[in-house]
Amino acid sequence: MKIKTLLLSALVVAASCSVTAQTTDTDVKYMSPKFKDNIFISIGVGAQGYLTQDNFDHGFGKVIQPLVNLSVGKWMDPYWGLRGQASGWQSKMYTDVDRLNNGGVFNKFERKYINLNLDFMLNLTNLWRQYDPENKWDMTLFLGPGLSFGKFHDKQLDVLVNGSLGLGGKYHINKYWAIDLEARTHLMPTFFYTSKYTGSEEIAGRSYQDGLLSLSIGATYTFGGRKFTRYESGAEQMRQQLNDKINGLENELRNTQSQLEAAKIAEQVAQKELALTEAEKAEAIAAAARQDFTQYVGFTINKSAVKTEQMVVLQAVANYMAENPGVKMKVVGYADKQTGSNYFNQKLSERRAKSVYDLLVKKFGVSSDRLSYVGLGDQSQPFKVNNYNRLVMILGEK
Repeated sequence: MKIKTLLLSALVVAASCSVTAQTTDTDVKYMSPKFKDNIFISIGVGAQGYLTQDNFDHGFGKVIQPLVNLSVGKWMDPYWGLRGQASGWQSKMYTDVDRLNNGGVFNKFERKYINLNLDFMLNLTNLWRQYDPENKWDMTLFLGPGLSFGKFHDKQLDVLVNGSLGLGGKYHINKYWAIDLEARTHLMPTFFYTSKYTGSEEIAGRSYQDGLLSLSIGATYTFGGRKFTRYESGAEQMRQQLNDKINGLENELRNTQSQLEAAKIAEQVAQKELALTEAEKAEAIAAAARQDFTQYVGFTINKSAVKTEQMVVLQAVANYMAENPGVKMKVVGYADKQTGSNYFNQKLSERRAKSVYDLLVKKFGVSSDRLSYVGLGDQSQPFKVNNYNRLVMILGEK
């Protein structure tokens, strides 16, 4: 009963940690794209010792035995998974219990066994920091119930319930292969006790509760390679598609409005140009542009990279500034208020403004002394509709 209670408590704690790990960043979730993804097989070899008072009295180093294990499992996401493991070889115990020998000398008892365990696995590396597909090292906590099968003194097969806990380290050679190092302990009723028989051989040692301590090294192969994708539900995908279409229509509308405004400015300048000198004409054009020129560059949520379809807007700005050498522009970044903290949005708006500024200078050849940029975060919202505020405005300086 104590084994079951301890194991159940550990499982609850581990499951809670897994949920916490997946909800620390609600915007980033990963999963196996298909059920067949992230299924693996592992094999390991090592050594194990039987944990009992009698063996420590006699010398624990004398009961170290070889160990082999074979595991098959699946990672449900980068944080948790399940596996089944078969392990075993032979356990050994030395005891000087008087009823089993004469003269108080230690007698040796051996028993072949196999453990079958179902393990809940928790990736501690991804729990402590965000999942990175390029990470080479993982540390995993695993625990779960199992059954132990063995014979004592070549008698009838015994089946014992066990609970186990362990820690594994893994180095990923590539997305298919990894090297494993695993330490594990089993807690169970003693291997050298059975309720099927009575008499002097009913229990060989001093304890009814014993254990196993093992250390193994091996390799893991993941079928198809490790594969986790960012999770988006069908509703979220549809919403994103609609948002993209709306943003595209908004950009077209803004571009049309900007072209109309530019045409109006050009018409006003044309009407006055006969009465102005060349210097006055240039100043009039620059003054009109500074007051009325506005362009918009839209962004994807939480992103600061300028999308390909937005390059035409930057080209139009560069062309306009080339035609109007007296004009200076200000690049102003924004972020929508309903996504992220104030600090995050401030930094995001600055990155957006910097991305547009860098493209205008480095890609489109606008002189840096004719441009400035600033990020206003989410404290200033140019539009009432929240999603519209994921943008950069390119304004003529007034």
